[in-house]
Amino acid sequence: MIAGPRENRTEAPLAGTIASHVHGGGNRGAWSCLWVAALWLAGILFMAGCSDEESCISCVDRTPPAVPTGVFSVTGDRLVTVFWNDLYYDVQPRDLEGYVVYRSTAGPNGPFYPQAEIRWDENFDSQTGLHWYDDFDVANGTTYDYAVSSFDQAGNESELSFEEVFDTPRPEGFDLELISNTVNPALSGFDFSLLEAGRVDPTPPTTADILVDFEEVGGGVLVPFVQVARPDNVRLQDYGTIPLLWVDWAPEGGYSETGKAELILGHSYIVEISDSPTNLNYAKFEVKSIGATSVVMDWAYQPVNGSPELKAPSMPDSPLAEIQLLKF
Repeated sequence: MIAGPRENRTEAPLAGTIASHVHGGGNRGAWSCLWVAALWLAGILFMAGCSDEESCISCVDRTPPAVPTGVFSVTGDRLVTVFWNDLYYDVQPRDLEGYVVYRSTAGPNGPFYPQAEIRWDENFDSQTGLHWYDDFDVANGTTYDYAVSSFDQAGNESELSFEEVFDTPRPEGFDLELISNTVNPALSGFDFSLLEAGRVDPTPPTTADILVDFEEVGGGVLVPFVQVARPDNVRLQDYGTIPLLWVDWAPEGGYSETGKAELILGHSYIVEISDSPTNLNYAKFEVKSIGATSVVMDWAYQPVNGSPELKAPSMPDSPLAEIQLLKF
């Protein structure tokens, strides 16, 4: 059951109305009225279905399943993965046939067009209770809005999910090795906008955003650091042990005041790049291994010029109330 386009998230099935007027006179007319009324009532019961399935002979199911909840997305390289909570996986009897994933390129108010139909037992992780859909029919740098509905065996479809879910795929790379600046400057810097060809010399003037260097600390131990290559245009911060895949938002604050941070195995980092007052982009990378004079990292870069795409909820007691976030 692939449905047609939906105009918005609040679209609901249209409810029909039945109006009947019976006219007559005398007892015969009264009996006629009762007979017609009985037929009309029987029709109503037939249309609406019965609450007692055992006594129902010709019930018609016109009640859709619940609206899916917990919808969110994860950004990839030419990929967006949409997740949502399972409804009735372990419930018997199960009044659920599957889900329909919708997508819009016109913003959160649609129209939304069906992309895929996922059966109730497909793409399901029993540990998290989540279903998922991988949307490969996307282009990096284009923003997509998503919604999910559910449907039953009778073809009744729920309203679209209420969460406002949008995503902008972006390029990424793996196993990038940067050599210590004191060993080989030409292989120590990286310009995220150049993607796979981004390893450049950070010596000014340069387009590099970051550079890697090893510094001697107490006892002659060499420790790797990352620092911004263009202090007037680039900021960075250590985002901790969150895996790169789940670093989905670039905060406005929390960046290093020195433009420098120690590189720690398993840590992810966020880079803010402002090449002009009207150009703002974000990148992220995770340290995968550290050698004697080099560091290997995975990275991702959001090429969309980033006035922030989403603001945190304006809750007075929330520390994030005034922080603007950009998904990448």
